[in-house]
Amino acid sequence: MGLLSCVGLRRRNPWEPMTLLDHLISSPLTYLAFLFYHAVLLLRGRPFHPPRDKPAIRVVCISDTHNLKVDLPNGDILIHAGDLTDSGTVEDIQKQLDWLREQPHPVKVVVAGNHDSWFDTKSRREEDARSGAKPNMEGLHYLESGLTVQKIKGRTVNIFGVPDIPSIGPKEFAFQYTQDKHPWLSKVPPQTDILITHCPPKHHLDLGLGDSNLLREVWRVKPRLHVFGHVHFGYGTESAFFDTFQETYERIMSRPRRGLIRDFIPNEAWLDYLRLVAQGLHSVAWKWLMSGPGSNNGSLMVNAAQMNGNSGKVKSRAVVVEI
Repeated sequence: MGLLSCVGLRRRNPWEPMTLLDHLISSPLTYLAFLFYHAVLLLRGRPFHPPRDKPAIRVVCISDTHNLKVDLPNGDILIHAGDLTDSGTVEDIQKQLDWLREQPHPVKVVVAGNHDSWFDTKSRREEDARSGAKPNMEGLHYLESGLTVQKIKGRTVNIFGVPDIPSIGPKEFAFQYTQDKHPWLSKVPPQTDILITHCPPKHHLDLGLGDSNLLREVWRVKPRLHVFGHVHFGYGTESAFFDTFQETYERIMSRPRRGLIRDFIPNEAWLDYLRLVAQGLHSVAWKWLMSGPGSNNGSLMVNAAQMNGNSGKVKSRAVVVEI
């Protein structure tokens, strides 16, 4: 670890957010594009509102509790997007499932994460494999590339869950895949209202660690709500409108970083920066001058990680979304 990392001027690893110095050294123009994009999203307002003629469905989203418990607000659907545990033993998993089962939410949906080793036979620990013990999933909907259709308040909600993540660690990590064998090609049913993955899509609440193939699949399906975790420091929400503005932003974020000096030497990336500004200003003007409040028809991405960075401690910060 370098001196600048020790004093907090640079991040220590890719799982931590970049510091201002990191951004300046890497690509100041890309950082400005990031700030501009999120400022525009804020000005465009909420991506959607619950239907006026139907009761709102309250979705409570959490992820990455890692053996710990958090305070949960009431709701109609409780979603846990993976990493219930640290070690992934059936004993630890059962404790988390029992805690979830105790919650009052009528519908409880669980997707595994890479730390939940028991759910993947390739990563299951030897002692669990020998014992043959299985967790009790009663009262919970466990999704492993599966769809559950729920009737709530007279409405139908299609929920699809996938635990898979790009390969990042030891064999004890569950549901890992290499990019040449990614599972995302036409994986998600087109009728999906709520998508739950453990992995984030690329460039959204992911510190750059998400999956571009998952992002393409999200573009294809455009679920109303996408819940994930995995990257603890990515916690938060982000609107998605799946328009040319978002497309340009993602293209900018995909470009190799040119560095502090080369960023200001004219290059083709400048065209994308100009497009981003023009498209962003147009989207805000159209929203407020033509469409008006409450007119958005987008999606919401939620990184619901409860683990507070790499501190080993959780915060009770469940994300509540009304759809």
